[in-house]
This record gives sequence, C-alpha cells and structure tokens, in this order.
Amino acid sequence: MEKHILSKSTFLRGLQCFKSLYLYKNFIHLRDPLSPEQKAIFNRGNNVGTLAQQLFPGGIDATPEKRSDNTAAVEKTQQLINNGVEIIYEAAFQHEQVLAILDILVKKDNHWYAYEVKSSAKISQTYLLDASIQYWIITRSGIPLTDISLITINNQYMKCGALDLKKLFNFTSVKQDVLRNQALIEEKIHLSKQVCINPKIPEIQIGEQCFSPYNCDFIGLCWKNVPKNSVFEINAVPKTELFNLYHAGNKTINEIPIVNALDKNANIHIQAVKKGEAHVNVPGIKIFLDKISYPLFFMDFETFMPAVPLYDNTKPYQHIPFQYSLHYKKNKEVTAEHFYFLADQGTDPRKAFLESLLKHTETSGTILVFDALMERNILNALKKKLPEYSAEIDLRLNRIVDLMQPFQERSYYHPAMKNSHSIKNILHALVPDLNYKDLKISSGSIAMSAFEQLQTETDLLKIMQTKEELLEYCKLDTLAMVKIFEILEKQVI
Repeated sequence: MEKHILSKSTFLRGLQCFKSLYLYKNFIHLRDPLSPEQKAIFNRGNNVGTLAQQLFPGGIDATPEKRSDNTAAVEKTQQLINNGVEIIYEAAFQHEQVLAILDILVKKDNHWYAYEVKSSAKISQTYLLDASIQYWIITRSGIPLTDISLITINNQYMKCGALDLKKLFNFTSVKQDVLRNQALIEEKIHLSKQVCINPKIPEIQIGEQCFSPYNCDFIGLCWKNVPKNSVFEINAVPKTELFNLYHAGNKTINEIPIVNALDKNANIHIQAVKKGEAHVNVPGIKIFLDKISYPLFFMDFETFMPAVPLYDNTKPYQHIPFQYSLHYKKNKEVTAEHFYFLADQGTDPRKAFLESLLKHTETSGTILVFDALMERNILNALKKKLPEYSAEIDLRLNRIVDLMQPFQERSYYHPAMKNSHSIKNILHALVPDLNYKDLKISSGSIAMSAFEQLQTETDLLKIMQTKEELLEYCKLDTLAMVKIFEILEKQVI
C-alpha cells in the first residue's frame, strides 16, 4: 500500500488554507507550540470519543500497536471486516492515498453504518465536511455505507443517578449533506494533492482564513513580518475591516487616516496611541466611584464545564463553581486581606462553595467583580439549586458593582489596553509589573481544565501542585482588581 498523501485532518486544513497545508506537510517543525487550551480540547474530544464507544459495546479497536503506523491500521481494519467483526472502533481506510480513521463502524442486518463522535453540542459546517471526506474514502474502499451519522453531546440532558449514555448523546444522520458535498470533496482532494507535491510554497497573503474556522498553527511564521503596533493590535474590531486597512497600506495604527470606517471606541484607541497618553474622563470615573462604599470585597469565581456531567442535577457544559478569591479592604488606607475557597475533588462543590462565600461576605459593603455577568449567573443558578439560601444570595447580588464599567465606557483608557477592556489588558497597561506570564495556570480556561483533570488524578504531589497553582492564579485575579481600583481612586483626588 502506498503511503498516504492526505489524511482527513490535512484535507480539512487545506480547505482553510493551502499554504497551511503545504507548511504542515513540508515544514511541520515550524508550527506554533500547542497551547494548554488546545491540548485540553483535544483531550476532551478523545475522552468523549472513548465514552461513546459504550453505545456500541463489544467492538474491537483497530488501532495498531504502533499508533502512527497507518498502513497497519488499514490492514487491521480490513482483516476485522473479513473476519466478520460487526463493531469496529477507530476503523482506518485509505483510497487514492487519502486516509481516514472513523470513530465507530457498525454492521447491522448486513448494512454498514458510520459514526463520527464530536464533543460539541452543535453540528458545524466543518463537521459536515469532516463526515463528507470520511464517506468519500470509506465507500470508495468498498464499504457501502447505508448511513453516516454524527454523535454529539445533548446539552439538555440532566444527570440524575447513573449516567444514561443514550440520553447524553444525540445521533444525527448527515448522509444527505454528505452526498451533496461529494463533488466538492473530489475537487478539493485533487487540488490538495497538487499543493502537497508542488515544490513551491503557495503564495497566499495573511487574511481571515488565518482564524476561520480555527486559529492556524503557522501564524507565528506567516505573520512574522507584521510590524509592531500594527492595525491588528486593535481588538474588538471585525477582522474584515482590519485586513482592509492592512492590505490598503495602512499597516500600523499611526498610518490609519483620521477619517476611517472604524467605530468610536477603536478611534479612541487610535488617538491614544498617536498621542502616546491615556484618555482620562475624571467626571465619568467619579460617577462610577460614587456607587461604591467601603468596606470593599474584590471577588472572582472560577468554574469548570465538564462535557460529561459529573454531578446529579447538572447538564453537559454547565458552569460549576469550584473556586473563588476575595480581597477585602476595610477602608481606603489599609492593605487588602485575602480569603479563598477551593473545592475538594470528587464531590459536588456547589454547596460548600456557597456556604463559604456567604460567610466571607457577611460584612456589608460593595462587592466588586470584573465582568459581573459570570458571577451573577453563578449566584442565580445557586439560588435554584439551593433555594434555602435565596435571601442571602439576593443580598450579595444587590451589592455587586462591575469594575469593568469605567473601562468599557472609556472613562479610563490607556493605549496599551489595545481597544480591550479585559482584566489582563488593563493590568498590563496600568500595573505592568503585575502579570500572569510566569504562572503555570494563566487563564480561566486552563484553570477550568486543571480542576477537571483533578477529578481523576491520584498522584498526591500532582494534586497538591495543581491546587497551589489554582490558588495562585485566582488570587492574582482579585489582587489585580485591587490595584486597578486604587489607580481609579487616584484620578479623583
């Protein structure tokens, strides 16, 4: 058997960008490192795929001893089919040097059915194209598929007792979509093969394809000549508008003309960059500060969202609070005290989380959060889960003030914020010596993944280390709020 030129994943890469496909096939060592967030997504997909195999028990895995030996995988799959095996996991097929590995292949009543498992709750266009190339390869390998389906997460399933896999997963036949795509698949396979064997790299400018449907992992290479202070440092602006400016010759912010199509907030950023100074609206800051009264609590929650619900009365991808950090200032002059909660492994953390939070926030005074939507949603969800605490939760909700407001409204704007009012950008601009770069856990998504992994971790040292890293990260979130708030206070003295 000839070595494959394309796989399902490289084919989909080529649909996004032929240059990315060429670089992957010929210069894979130049890829950007895989981020912790991407690793977590891949791990989740693998775990959900393995769980879905239980929907079709008794199957045989076609994965060879050496996982990278795709030829052996194809041969093993064919051998299993020849031997009459009717349920095959990780079934591998190759046709005209194009390889695909299917999650689950099932023979029932002498008919073949293909199933591809996704850890998402929605079916995207990319998933349909994924199934389309699977169908193209499998049917041309001699397996007449009666149907091909996507297995996705049912995010309306509520766990009550033992996990019910038939309710956890949704089955959607996509054969009609797949059949409509077959001519396109054939055409794109031919073009993709030509790209792979061509001695020259495709000449493709940077563009929106760098981010759609996924962030490309060759951005570091393809974007290396984008200048510092480029138009792409303006956040919260449609990529189309930024690429229009860039390809029209306005590569840096200083080159953007006074009259442009960007919105008001983007132009505040542009003017701040050109002037090299912060934009401060003292009356606006004062209006915000007048809402606040000491003592102050600076509060931040961390949640995780398991695809497969772990606790009764929870749904897939539901936010489950497992940690909070509180910095407390009795008055303006004192140093902030720190309080925290971090849940234990293996038990539903919600009641312990809430009881600890209510105890730590008994004292009256404003509760400052950054982007209040998350904290409000969590507290309102806890009211439904634990109605006996509703009155106390309402008291806390009434005390919440969103520290993001003066930055979102541009009452205080620093050019280093890059048209963003995220806490990390604000901290970088206002308190550059305090940052997340040296933290092992440096974002909410990494914290989410770390706590989820703790649920099955048995290494005590690993457990202790991860908990310390979680505490350090969440503590920095509320300390950052303290420092940012103190800077706001100084503007009205």
